[in-house]
Amino acid sequence: MKFKIQTKDLKSVVGSVSRVVDPRPTTPALQGLYIKANEKTVEVIGSDLDVVLKARTVAEVEVKGESLVNARVLSEIVRKLPNGEVVFSDIGSEIKVEIKKLDFVLRKLDEKTYPEALLSETETGDAKEIETDDLFESLKKVGIATSPEGGRPILTGVFFNNQNKKTELAATDSYRLATNTISEIPINNIGTLSFRALNETIKLFENNEEPIKINSNEKELHLHNKHFSASLRKLEGSFPEYKNLFPKETLFSIEVNKTEILESLDRATVVAEGFIPVNMLLTNNETLKITTINKDIGGGNEEVSIKVLGLETGDLTGFEMSFNPNYLIQGIEVLDGETVYIRFSGNEKPVIIQGEEETYRYLLMPVRTDS
Repeated sequence: MKFKIQTKDLKSVVGSVSRVVDPRPTTPALQGLYIKANEKTVEVIGSDLDVVLKARTVAEVEVKGESLVNARVLSEIVRKLPNGEVVFSDIGSEIKVEIKKLDFVLRKLDEKTYPEALLSETETGDAKEIETDDLFESLKKVGIATSPEGGRPILTGVFFNNQNKKTELAATDSYRLATNTISEIPINNIGTLSFRALNETIKLFENNEEPIKINSNEKELHLHNKHFSASLRKLEGSFPEYKNLFPKETLFSIEVNKTEILESLDRATVVAEGFIPVNMLLTNNETLKITTINKDIGGGNEEVSIKVLGLETGDLTGFEMSFNPNYLIQGIEVLDGETVYIRFSGNEKPVIIQGEEETYRYLLMPVRTDS
């Protein structure tokens, strides 16, 4: 294998897929980038088994071939190359990367050990073109509620629920739940996909203006265009019945400026240290008092102006609830607009947080504290 390629093109394809490669995989071959030179194009493939990313670009191919190279080392080398024409050559058990007066020689991995299933072409038979701007933004908003990798697998994902000619995206880690409704995606059997894999897919496509097509089979979802493709493994298991978690009624809501409450909560986390609950107390119907107490450090109080919404709410002085500060901040940060609505259904019951767009809902469980 031998080809010539411009530095910017090599950086694009290697940088696009290398970040998904696990540096300590269970199979040694998976720490590599699979490089295919064919006709006038070069394709680079990276995977962690949950997602397979592929990037293609034009190159002057002198000798066709395939190689497997350590992803971490190659991506670091490519990232630091000067601008110009790079010569990429297979020299037996090694790969040589040359540009101007600089060259690197890298030991190859055994490409025959790379899982063959990761090299198969993306299915395109029933692919449909989709608009991804709204989809990608919505995924980022609901993704904050997914469970970290290593937890219960189904809770690390985002559930795609097609209904009433709309698609509802949902994610939960059992402490919070985020949903967002968008235009219907023309695929009915997407199911649940790892948010980490989805996030890598977003990074791959979001700055590319080429139209994107989507199709699905029983085990995978595929997104692709002329230059990039992503195949995401569907998570096994049933997503929780989340719709019944939303309270049936709202006793009252408070309206608060997004910037003011975020700045207040940010100051509160100085002593909360990310895990100590933040207490929210209505001192009257126009003031919300935010308090954090850390017995090892100290505490703080801050008052934020609010507006109470609801019919016949009466005097709400003394109503209070406590929340995980980071969860509260994350739910407010992603809201559109400058107004936040926090909807209460009673003491020790979950609250609903919304912005000016009603299509997004963020449910957060309160935290019990010792009085």
